[in-house]
Amino acid sequence: MPFIFRYKDFVIRFWYSFEEKRRHVHAINDDANVKIWLEPEIAVASVRGHINEAVLNELLQEVRKNEQLCIDAWNQYLGE
Repeated sequence: MPFIFRYKDFVIRFWYSFEEKRRHVHAINDDANVKIWLEPEIAVASVRGHINEAVLNELLQEVRKNEQLCIDAWNQYLGE
């Protein structure tokens, strides 16, 4: 599971295998796993666990700020 970056107590990463072909990342901490689409726009795909809306919005903002880093990591590891 490649590590891309960290935000607060979340690790932003994705799985090695093609869980889905559409680019996305997971923001994971001890309480939640948030799946975030990278395309066609950055948006929440799903939430498992407990996270408040303010933190969820912060995560989306951080992924937007690091969008190219996330896409480059996906392309490097998964060859797209």
